[in-house]
Amino acid sequence: MIKYSKKQNLLDNINTEVQVINSYLSLQTALTEQLSVFINSKINKSSLDNAIVNLNRLKQNIVLLNNLLDVLENLKSTMSFLTDSGLEIYIKDYNSLFTTNITTIFSYTNSIQEFIRDISLEIMGIEKETNNSNIVSESLTNSNTNYIFSNVTDSLCNTLVDNTLVISETKKQVVLPYNLENVKVYFNNNLDKYSTIDEVIKQNYIYPISHFKPFAISRFKEAYILMRKREHSSRMNALSLAFELLTNYNLHPAIIASCKTIDDLDIYLACLEDNRLDNFDKFNIKYEIPPAKIKESKKVVLENN
Repeated sequence: MIKYSKKQNLLDNINTEVQVINSYLSLQTALTEQLSVFINSKINKSSLDNAIVNLNRLKQNIVLLNNLLDVLENLKSTMSFLTDSGLEIYIKDYNSLFTTNITTIFSYTNSIQEFIRDISLEIMGIEKETNNSNIVSESLTNSNTNYIFSNVTDSLCNTLVDNTLVISETKKQVVLPYNLENVKVYFNNNLDKYSTIDEVIKQNYIYPISHFKPFAISRFKEAYILMRKREHSSRMNALSLAFELLTNYNLHPAIIASCKTIDDLDIYLACLEDNRLDNFDKFNIKYEIPPAKIKESKKVVLENN
């Protein structure tokens, strides 16, 4: 809404209003992306119908906001030709349109955000989610260090590296980082559950790569788990981070799952933004990618006659 006092300050007020409307548009765009992710995921029929209804509401919101921008652009282009009284009438009409439109936009946006929150929890069953990647708790660090070692053929302990996240497209699996000494302690204290150290690693740290797909949903889930299970934050704070990371396409969800704290994740994101991932030292990251296939060039052999 524009507060009109002096004509010479009006352009600044209009530009500020444009920034406000654009911020609303950015929010609607982000919500649209989130809804699109859910529509493409496995949700039930009623949820899908509601998602489509909300998507149409978002489209209406975007139309209303663009209408307001059009009015502001027209005002900027014609303000030099309008008298003070003409400007006051124009701005009064704009403010009335803004009030009407923004009421609809806020109403739709609130219901859409509630729907996204509810469907997010429904899809991922977050309240029932167990954080398997953190089964080896902090108490293991201070446990008795008299280990019982198992005889393992082709042991994972000999093929994997401590404190290293392995994202392997070749093996179609993800290995979350772990501390082998802690794993041995945990194994020693849970002999009734595991017969080898390898079992501890396989059951708690190794996932099929499909576990982290689709990436957007997995980013949401892992961010929520990080905040709720490891940081013990409120649900609102957990959802806030989850929504923030949902569309961070440069962030592999396994990296979120590997972070012990939100500080670890913040450091990684800062290194990622600065393109200085070599400075990230909380855990190592190893990607295993199949070699690209090189097509053999067809050579034309000319025979000498």
